[in-house]
Amino acid sequence: MEFEVLPGTRGLTLDQVAHVLVPGRGRDATGLGLTPAAAARVAVAASLYRRIGARGGRIVCSGYKSPADGKGPPWTTPEAVGEVFRGRPEADAMRSELVALGIDPDRVRPERRSIDTVTNLIRSEHEGHFGDPRPVAIVSQRAHLHRILAVIAPRALRRPYLGVVVPEPVEVGEHPLTAAFSLLIASALPRDPARAISTAHRRASHLWQTAHLLGKRTYH
Repeated sequence: MEFEVLPGTRGLTLDQVAHVLVPGRGRDATGLGLTPAAAARVAVAASLYRRIGARGGRIVCSGYKSPADGKGPPWTTPEAVGEVFRGRPEADAMRSELVALGIDPDRVRPERRSIDTVTNLIRSEHEGHFGDPRPVAIVSQRAHLHRILAVIAPRALRRPYLGVVVPEPVEVGEHPLTAAFSLLIASALPRDPARAISTAHRRASHLWQTAHLLGKRTYH
């Protein structure tokens, strides 16, 4: 597979990337599986990792669910002792798909507590899911990547990054509010990792509640 790369950190190329980050893109109607758009991200991430996996990096699958998503039965995992989730987190669903595609499960890390794209990146970075500071390729659809690379990654990541495009039969744009929301969530975050995570999570939750009241039901 040929990968279309969108530039992030100046001068970084795919040949220098060690890790792959897959942000969530929604769960199916059961709350246990993935939307087609999320599954497409997983397929590209698997192909990309087969190319760069010899560098010993990780695939980080990031996402629980959006605050507006109430689907799914109670779900838990031995990896999160004492926690009960509403449905299966996107991260765990993506990880299962990657393992089914032949990726070594020891190389796939689920980040299962983030609730939007900003917290995807903040938690993946600050909770140590990559394991080292080497560069990362962020896998997503084009419009989402433009927002990540322009607004979120410069404020959320502490490593070099670039984007890898997930092809779409028809490219889907994003609602104009999404970039504004991401900027509000990601701006002027504390340098301390724990405070940055809690601040971003709180801002995202508040903005989601406002968007929900205004009738918006999806936000990626």
